[in-house]
Formats: sequence, C-alpha cells, structure tokens
Amino acid sequence: MSLAEGVSASIRYKAYSTGVITSNVEPVPAVDPAVTGGQILRRVSSSLKLAKDTYQSNEVRTDRQISDFRHGKRSVTGSITGELSPATWFDFIEASCRGTKSAALIALGPSALTSIAADNATSKFIAAGGDPVALGWRIGDILRATNLSDPDNNAKNFLVTAFSGTSNRNISVYPAPDTMTADTSFSLTNTGKSVYVPSSGFVSRKWGIEIYNSDIDVSRLFTECRAAGFTMDLPASGMATMEVPFMGRNMVVGSGASAPFYTSPGAETTTGLIAAVNGLLMVGGSAVGVVTGLNIKMELSPSGDAVVGQNFVPEIFLGRANVTGQATAFFQDTTLINDYINESQVSILAYLTTTSAVNSPAISVYLPRVKFGDADVATSGEGGQAITMPFQALKADGTNAGDEATTIRIVDTQAT
Repeated sequence: MSLAEGVSASIRYKAYSTGVITSNVEPVPAVDPAVTGGQILRRVSSSLKLAKDTYQSNEVRTDRQISDFRHGKRSVTGSITGELSPATWFDFIEASCRGTKSAALIALGPSALTSIAADNATSKFIAAGGDPVALGWRIGDILRATNLSDPDNNAKNFLVTAFSGTSNRNISVYPAPDTMTADTSFSLTNTGKSVYVPSSGFVSRKWGIEIYNSDIDVSRLFTECRAAGFTMDLPASGMATMEVPFMGRNMVVGSGASAPFYTSPGAETTTGLIAAVNGLLMVGGSAVGVVTGLNIKMELSPSGDAVVGQNFVPEIFLGRANVTGQATAFFQDTTLINDYINESQVSILAYLTTTSAVNSPAISVYLPRVKFGDADVATSGEGGQAITMPFQALKADGTNAGDEATTIRIVDTQAT
C-alpha cells in the first residue's frame, strides 16, 4: 500500500454560489459548490484541518477512572502558505477585503485628457485637460501606454505614485518616463484588477477547498471556508511569501470514485514569483532604498461559536480589517525615527514585480495612512545598524488626490 507524499498533493478551490451561510443547514457539496470547475492553487504548505472541541467527563466515581469522552463543535482551521505571484492569490485577497474587484480597465486618451506630455526630471506625465482622478485613476495603479510619440514610453509599466496640479493633471509615476512633448494621439490604461476594503456594501464569500493526495487517491474537502485575511512577507533577498488563514464548517473525505472531488479544475497559474529585490518601496511619498524587510498583515479575527443541537457552527463571523506590519531598514538618518517620535501619518506604497522587464507582471500594495508604533534601533556588532518599525495602518478619509477612503488597496496586473 502506498504512503502519501507531499509532492503528490494538490490544493483545489472553488467559490460557492453564494457567500451566505445558513445557520442550521450545511449544503450538499455535490450540489454546491458542485464537482465541476474549481482552480488548482500553487502552494508551499497547508495546515487546514478539521478541529473539534472535546469534553472529558468530570464525574467522580468510586472506581477512580474516566468513563466518557465526547466530541463537540467542529470547525475548519488552518492556513495555506505559498510564494507570492500575480493572479495566484487575488481571489483570496478580494475575499479578505470583502470588497469587489474593479469591473473594467480605465483607458484615457485625447478625448479625456486632451494631450499627454512627459518630463523625466520630475518623473511625471502631464495632461492638458480632464481630471484623471475624477475619471477613475488612483495611487497604486499601474499604467501602460500605446501610441505615444516616444516609443520607449509605450508598453511599459508606470506606477502612479501621486497626483498634483490643476485638476490632478500632474501624474507622478515610477519609473521616470522619457521626456516627451505633448502628444494628442495616445492611450494610457490601468492594468489588471484592483480591490480595497470598502466602507459599506461588504461582500461575503466562502470556498470549498480540497486537498487531493493523488498517490493514495484520497480527497479531503473543507467546506464553507471563509478567508480570514492574509500575510505578505517581503524579505530584502529571497522570494516573497503569502499566507491565507481560513475558518470553515466541516470536512468531507472521499476516495475511489469520490476522489478527487473537483473533476475539472483550472490549471495552476504560471506567473513568475515576486522577489522583493525587484520593484519599489515608498514611505511618506519618498522612495526608500535602505529597507531590509517588509511585512503586511490583514487580520479579520474569525469566530464561530457553538450552539445547542448541532455539531457545526451556525456562522463564521469576520471582524474588522486590522492591517498591521513591520518595516526594517538600515539606520541612516532621523527621518523614520522622527516619524515615530512625532506620531506622523505617512503612506506606504510597495511595487512588486516578477522580473526586471519594463512590462513585468506586478502587484502594488498601497497603505494611504500609517502610524509607526516603535522605532527600535539595535546597537550591536560591527556592521550596519537596523531600525525596526512596526506600524498600524488606518483608514484614510479619501480627500487626498488619488486615495480611496480605505486602509489598503491592492492592484494585480494579471488578475482577471
């Protein structure tokens, strides 16, 4: 008889037809989410499991022994961990934000902006008309151009870092574009999809997540799972990682004709992996070249309380979106430490690419309003000294040009 190997296990997932959980009924998996479709997820590891409360009898007996032990409430706990790549994790990012991804790309041309010029020295595109913010562009968007008179500015990623000037027509971008006189035949389009934590209209989502061990033909389907946040870990050198915790209601085991549960899942994504050495990190609107690590965590604090008369939870409640993190950097001046001392509000914008190509698949993460909770400078050794800056992200009011009224906004150029 074969023994299961990790390399033979695959993780598949599919959204239910509705995110609503019925308190006293579990859906039949063959009906919802149903066996067709689904998506294979790239991963490093999974700790998903069926957890149960247990109860030991406290009865005092003359035989001085324990006579009963029972199982109580059951729920799914654990997380899935992998390396960060565009498109791969966006479904769970959207579910964690409880928002809805942007519906369509926003392509702006002469009819909207009249003309576009570019200035390399100030790293800006300059529109002659219209209002790019009112038309839908935001900080963190990744623009690509066609038909510009300078061909080096075409088919290239430009990360929007700020808006300024009359009607927000000065569009600060990274990298700096080639200097170019006003062009009246062009198109600039934001790429991929974006999502942020909204202020209302929250969307509940739930997933059926299957771990299929093909070598022993055993399937474990974790039912009605809610994504409970995520953690992005971006080391200065090495692959960026992603962890998504879940809480669900039950587990169904299958083998033989019942395995795998999902009969025709989509293939794994093939996008490249994010390495934090590529890209850009901006703090307070300025590029920071001395950061040695960045961690961003959204925590939704899921809960599922037991009720009388059934052994599965009636609902999986999600709390507020608590976004925290930590940046570490070489200690070079007073800027970061003064941001802490003065309780300054700063923004953090991370631009993460898979390659060094000008149109690389990319992810941007924008925290418009952040406060540092410490500025610990360790004095040790003979080498460079590091400053550790834990932070709390807060909801922005949306009045700064290009900001949403949110805590976090994420753009993924490959999300669909």
